[in-house]
Amino acid sequence: EYGDWFYPSISGVAQSHNFYPVSRMKPEEGIAHIALGMGKTVVEGEKTLRFCPKYPNIMPQFSTVDDILANAPRYFYALRIKGYSEHPDFTKDSNLEKRETNEAETEFPMLALASTYIPEEHRIRDTAYMPGPKILTFAPILKYNIFPLPGLLNDLLELGRKGMGCPVEIEFSVNLTPDKARKNDFFFLQMRPMVADEERLKVQICDEEIDNAFCCSMQALGNGKSEDIADIVYVKPDDFRAESTMQMAKEIGQINASLLKEKRPYLLAGPGRWGSSDRWLGIPVQWQHISGVGAIIELRNDKLRADPSQGSHFFQNITSLGIHYITITEGSEDFFDWEWLSSFPAVQETTFIRHVQLDKPFTLKIDGRNARCVMIWN
Repeated sequence: EYGDWFYPSISGVAQSHNFYPVSRMKPEEGIAHIALGMGKTVVEGEKTLRFCPKYPNIMPQFSTVDDILANAPRYFYALRIKGYSEHPDFTKDSNLEKRETNEAETEFPMLALASTYIPEEHRIRDTAYMPGPKILTFAPILKYNIFPLPGLLNDLLELGRKGMGCPVEIEFSVNLTPDKARKNDFFFLQMRPMVADEERLKVQICDEEIDNAFCCSMQALGNGKSEDIADIVYVKPDDFRAESTMQMAKEIGQINASLLKEKRPYLLAGPGRWGSSDRWLGIPVQWQHISGVGAIIELRNDKLRADPSQGSHFFQNITSLGIHYITITEGSEDFFDWEWLSSFPAVQETTFIRHVQLDKPFTLKIDGRNARCVMIWN
């Protein structure tokens, strides 16, 4: 209870299967989404903090200071328990209100979980006890373990998966207390099988599909089957010049704008790290340049053999929108049929980019358990 408000320090959901494992994470090591305040933020898919309980410090969405400022949650839900209006509303959730995190800077949960932005240095310090804007990073828990949340979630997900014999989802909340004589509380609210995702988990790719595919990858993020993409926007392999990547970003942005207007999701394919701040390692697109994308292919070839980014530059958008992110490494089992693609006439063509439109959507399948992907059109 904090003045007129009541809310837990943390609400969250954790799942024992992660369809977007990055770095050294494995899909079966799970994923958690946490928020300040009531669980409505998590349940309704609003901005939360996403992390793997086994590797709480690997967070692509917090790679740089600018990423943290853009992706840190700014709102939370709390129950109003005092200071009602003169005409109270007695409907469901009527006293559940959305608040800005900066309104709660003096309340204990924000003091315990926030960091401070130092504008003069463009740095973030992992404490709320200094002057400056407060940013909800959960760093005291994820970096400094003031409460062992990652370890608890790790153990519970493992127990749940073994006990139920299938992937599980758990809901939980945490109350942190300023009273050193009292212990912090962890509330284990419920556990259930990931039923809704069970069918999605069962995507299977057979040898015949690989034989018929125009694209195959052993390094894919996401899971499921989609048949709603008929447009392919790609960097022309023969015209690629590393010194021209900024121009390519601009041209992609123009094609994205026209496809977005027509509500046509598209497959985007090109070499190097999409969204790289180093234009020699990839095409430095911003999210607004590719906001209508349905799936992304990152090509590793002799022209740009940067380590795969796995979508880290747009990770918040990719995971929240469920966008498939596929890496193709030339010289491996992966392949992409450029000859097939270039046989289609271009709908739009610029100096470096070509856009083709198939007469019907292709099938994209990702087996998230094994990170395999095929794309088939026939």
